[in-house]
Amino acid sequence: MKNVYRELVVENEKQIPKIERFVEEICDYFNINNEYFGNILLAVTEATEILFALEERKENRNILIAFDHNRTGLIFKIKVKNGVERTGISEDELDKAIRNHKLSKEIFIIKALADEVTISLNGWSILLVFYVTSINYEKSLQRIEKLKEYWGKKVHISQKK
Repeated sequence: MKNVYRELVVENEKQIPKIERFVEEICDYFNINNEYFGNILLAVTEATEILFALEERKENRNILIAFDHNRTGLIFKIKVKNGVERTGISEDELDKAIRNHKLSKEIFIIKALADEVTISLNGWSILLVFYVTSINYEKSLQRIEKLKEYWGKKVHISQKK
């Protein structure tokens, strides 16, 4: 199987169209429907904007969006590129913002849209996992119901003699 690992680096909030194109190409490749594509796009965009808002360095503010997949889903890791590990600081900005509810809306949106969310406070990264195995299962259930409906109808055929 072909490896589809991909990366994108965005330098500022004005490059959101790059993120949209990046996510759209991935969803097209994996044949993800429009409803789920919207969830993925909004979650990835919100996570990127959170990291841009909290990054204190104004120059060279690059965010790396890395994509990978496994048999159950799509994985997006959004992190500050060349970010300094902040292990020596007692309380970093992301942790403080979450605690003060400044990012509560954005975090809620991300957690509502993604199946798994991991926020690394020291590494300044957000990991989003979207399960895609259930998408095909739901569609197959709909098709089965349609077939049952079709085959369950009684059709009266008049025969000519």
